[in-house]
Amino acid sequence: MALSWLQVFASYTQHRSFLIDETVQLLRKLQFSKRALRAYHLPDEEHKQIQMVTALLIQLVQFSAKIPEIMKTSLTWNVILDASVDASYLMKSHEAAKDACCLFWTSVLQRFTNAKALDVPECKVILENLVMDLLTTLNLPEYPASALILEVMIFIHIILQ
Repeated sequence: MALSWLQVFASYTQHRSFLIDETVQLLRKLQFSKRALRAYHLPDEEHKQIQMVTALLIQLVQFSAKIPEIMKTSLTWNVILDASVDASYLMKSHEAAKDACCLFWTSVLQRFTNAKALDVPECKVILENLVMDLLTTLNLPEYPASALILEVMIFIHIILQ
């Protein structure tokens, strides 16, 4: 059975940096126009689309959250709602997702500051497209990681100024 990127990312924390680096490489390979190919359809009534790599990033961050086993294996809402979850467990889950965001933005900064093939305007367009996609998904309940990815980006921006 072949494991998907998401399953590997969720299960094997030691491989997360490699998968994040591969995702950042995908970012760099995108078209450098403001109309970068947006082929991932969002489940809303307005028929919005985002880039596939943005959808992958959001899913990676969401899969990095540690979910209690009872919630992973349960098929009914009643069992999920009745499960007692320690508050510290929720904090650890949030921290794991935040760590994935930090890993992503660190990789982006390292790659884009060390890249000689990309010039500043091209990097700017890549990041603008990414941020535009994250803002598009920000208020959609299916993509809670969008807010966290943007939050970490803003925090890093404030630190670097």
